[in-house]
Amino acid sequence: MKKISIILLVAVIAVSGYSRELTLKEAVEIALKNSYQLKAEQRKLKSKELEYKEAKGLRWPTITFSEMFMRTNVPGWAMMNELNQQRLTMNSSAKYVDMTSFNTLLGQPLFKPPTYPEWNNWQTKIQFQVPIWAGGKIGTGIQMRKKEFEAAKFDLERTKQKVIYDVSKAYYGALLAKDAIKLAKQAYKSVKKHYDTAKLMYDNGLAIYADVLRAKVYLTRVKSKIEEAQNQYLIAKRGLLLAMGLDEVDPAQIEVVGELKFADTNKDVRYWQEVALSERPDLIALRTRVENAKKYVDFQKADMLPTIGAFGYYQMDDRYNPFGTDGTGFTLGIALNWKLFDGFQAYNRYKAAKETFRRYSQLKKGFEEYIKFSVYKAYKELITAKSKLKAAEENLRYAEEVLKITEKRYKNQMASMIDLLDTQTMYDQIKFEKTKATYDAQISLLDLKYQSGKLKENIGGDK
Repeated sequence: MKKISIILLVAVIAVSGYSRELTLKEAVEIALKNSYQLKAEQRKLKSKELEYKEAKGLRWPTITFSEMFMRTNVPGWAMMNELNQQRLTMNSSAKYVDMTSFNTLLGQPLFKPPTYPEWNNWQTKIQFQVPIWAGGKIGTGIQMRKKEFEAAKFDLERTKQKVIYDVSKAYYGALLAKDAIKLAKQAYKSVKKHYDTAKLMYDNGLAIYADVLRAKVYLTRVKSKIEEAQNQYLIAKRGLLLAMGLDEVDPAQIEVVGELKFADTNKDVRYWQEVALSERPDLIALRTRVENAKKYVDFQKADMLPTIGAFGYYQMDDRYNPFGTDGTGFTLGIALNWKLFDGFQAYNRYKAAKETFRRYSQLKKGFEEYIKFSVYKAYKELITAKSKLKAAEENLRYAEEVLKITEKRYKNQMASMIDLLDTQTMYDQIKFEKTKATYDAQISLLDLKYQSGKLKENIGGDK
């Protein structure tokens, strides 16, 4: 049901000429259905699953059917074909072997000189091979393919987290741009009020005309800021649609909804590092591949051991017809093969596999330390962002008070229009800085969750 609703939502956005309100949850759900990167990773996972199934087939017997026609006058092959068809007799064998010397012994011309005739043969064969023991190579190979399949699952999970991260960051960016429009419009209303005040005071002889002009210039500048903010909002929505995998949708057709706010976390850096070392999918995938590298050592070691297998076939030969049964027969057997010397090729492959395992072990250790650093860095950046947010909130309270005081002073002719506009500029800037600080803090928390591998589809769930 959820999948159908998402499809309908995409269709409505694509064909409708009206704005469609879009929540962060909906944006993430659409991205998880449409992301090209995620679809590619899903194909990779499917291929690993099929490779695993292919490897399991090595335990089963191999059964081969063949139908072959042969026409030959090579004496050995022709005689063998006639023999397989159970047609060869003492007299007919004289066609292939010179038996005229027996005529002298027998005192009568029973055998003629060989003619080496052409001979037809239809051969139908069903054969099988069964591996009994291959030095453990089959079982190890199956386990390796299984581990690689499991590692691909974690690769897919990490890609999902990356999609959620990209969409969430783009969504918060769109909310920031939307708030910038709102702040620009509020600034315009405030400056419009200053302009009306200056004009009224000028009409009453309480202010000079230059104050009216200054307010008018500032009003025009703020108006252009509104248009700039609206364009930035469209750009931000276009980036969001790109992250969602929607290429054909006009950004003007969507409207992001939600409040740009920061939900703090009360966990320390050690908690996030422990989470990362236990839950980050890409780290788990690497650990799985390290296990595979260890199994690869056993896989190569098997080349130095003997192999045992059973084989057999049932054969039908006929001179005139395919699937004919002039002659039939079977063969069953068991074979042991052991390559005793190959110029140390298998041994060196075994040694190389051990070095590969040691390499992956070092990579795993290095990646664990890098992840711990990444989490530490993200956590400290979150602390910095929270500090800036707190300072911006305090500065906004001070700026509000200063603006109120300056407005009163201007009305009482104790401050100039320049002072009032400068104070308004400071207030508008600090107000946006507070909004930007909220965005930065939320993005820092988002990055911390992503670096810790704790960024799930319910992105608002972890504190």
